[in-house]
Amino acid sequence: MAARLSAPVLTAVLTGALALSACATNAELAPTPQEEALAEELQNASIVPATAEERAAIKSQDLLTQAAFWAEALELNPGDHEAAVELSIAVRKLGNAARAAEIARQALALRPDSAELQTALGLALAAAGQGEQAIEPLSRAAAARPDDWQVMNALGVALEQAGRTAQARERFTQALLLAPAEPAVLSNLGLSYALAGDPERAEDFLRRAIASETATPQVRQNLALVVALQGRFEEAEQIALQDVTPEMAEANMAYVRDMMTSPRRWDAIRGGEG
Repeated sequence: MAARLSAPVLTAVLTGALALSACATNAELAPTPQEEALAEELQNASIVPATAEERAAIKSQDLLTQAAFWAEALELNPGDHEAAVELSIAVRKLGNAARAAEIARQALALRPDSAELQTALGLALAAAGQGEQAIEPLSRAAAARPDDWQVMNALGVALEQAGRTAQARERFTQALLLAPAEPAVLSNLGLSYALAGDPERAEDFLRRAIASETATPQVRQNLALVVALQGRFEEAEQIALQDVTPEMAEANMAYVRDMMTSPRRWDAIRGGEG
């Protein structure tokens, strides 16, 4: 990216220069060599937006680098739609769902019909556990992009968090029609049945999910959980060991055992998940 000065710094420099010149006499108005050099430096370092190539390349960088890049782009131009969407996504993935929602909400004031911003807001709210609030923006996004399985899947998550399980499963099923065998959707369906007290049905969906080459470690951990919920701890631990240390796998199994022997704790977890 080309070198640039931030808008506040550049404004301060130029304002200061104007204030000084207003006090000068006509004889003193001719710039010195140092002033000419400074003026040329400011011109060469003037604020310029990132190029399309720079924007495309940044998406392969780590999340911190992406967040810094898009934050700078948004500061340069608060109406930068792509910057707002990408910054919200990066910030959410970095773990600050509340800030990600705020970024998307502010940008929506300028672009209220943006399905991308509605999706970013809904995902951030769902990540913060605010499924009820996430339903409206994700519903709008789904209406605008009915063929987008990721939006439909996210809407299902929000509905599940809000306790609207039947509607959530409808959305997950729609997402599967758009993206058959997608492990993220199968995993969410499995968790829906697990939370409803049907770990056997949940296992069926999760085993279908891990059969995919694109299944994430989280999907396997979800399978380990539902297998453990059926009392098959050794099998569950073997599944978990594919992605975590033996100590972590053992700790997870101990947690599940404790959860199963404490109904109140299990109910609290179900309530927290929506």
